[in-house]
Amino acid sequence: MIEVNGLTKAFGNLKAVDNLSVAFEPGVTGLVGHNGAGKSTLLRCIAGVFEPNEGEAKVNGNLSNTKQAKSDLFFLPDDPFAPMGANIRETFNFYSGLFEFDKEKFNSLVKTFGLPNNKAVRTFSKGMKRQLFVALALSAKADNLLLDEAFDGLDPMVVDVIKGEIIECASQNKTIVVSSHNILALERLADRFVVLNKGQVAKQGSQEDIGVEFVKYQAAFKFKANEQNIADLGYEVVSFRSVGSVSHFVIYETPGALEHIKEKLDPLFIEQVPFEPDEVLTLEMMAAKKKEGGENA
Repeated sequence: MIEVNGLTKAFGNLKAVDNLSVAFEPGVTGLVGHNGAGKSTLLRCIAGVFEPNEGEAKVNGNLSNTKQAKSDLFFLPDDPFAPMGANIRETFNFYSGLFEFDKEKFNSLVKTFGLPNNKAVRTFSKGMKRQLFVALALSAKADNLLLDEAFDGLDPMVVDVIKGEIIECASQNKTIVVSSHNILALERLADRFVVLNKGQVAKQGSQEDIGVEFVKYQAAFKFKANEQNIADLGYEVVSFRSVGSVSHFVIYETPGALEHIKEKLDPLFIEQVPFEPDEVLTLEMMAAKKKEGGENA
């Protein structure tokens, strides 16, 4: 288990993480947010790479900068290090001096990914290098795994394999935090989500909890509609786009909204429609951004 209490990490005047408190329990948590939201900085603080300015992070009850915490956690950063000129075996041996691994599982994953054993890791493509270090992370015997951009540069077939391995690891009562821009992959993987914005938790909960406050409509109007037309009726618009003559918009769920919009805007048609599989997390991030803009205005 990982606990973060009142953690702040600043770089000069910029607070990358701002008085953040959150707990990550056994299972898979998806960590999402726009670029600059604080995801990587938070993970680096938990891993003991960065020292927080205020607050603390604990791994299995131990402060993140202690030997006990580091032995219970494996962190895969978005820019993993491989020794100069090292091949896969030499890279594995290097990390084996720092962490304990299931070597058989590591070799099996390398074989599954079809990675070349005798080439220097520095010659690997971005995707190949990512696969190698994901194999390291998933074969680590630590109770807690932090995977920053685990799916970056990977094709869908490889992503499916990795997702299966992550789920298998989580079934062993491990705590796994996965940060990724591949929101669709996370939605099919994570038990719960934490949405960050400007270094703070904007939203957290299970997949069932995410997006419950939103409702999506599609409509055609007798005029060229825009976001302001909906906002003028008193609704907070999270998203608005038009495709041809049809408008798609998302607002916070409000009793009677559908009949109110019909009465005031007299659309040719309007109906509530379901969300796309990868849409809800994006909307949560958009909503956090809009709230931030409103607060800063």
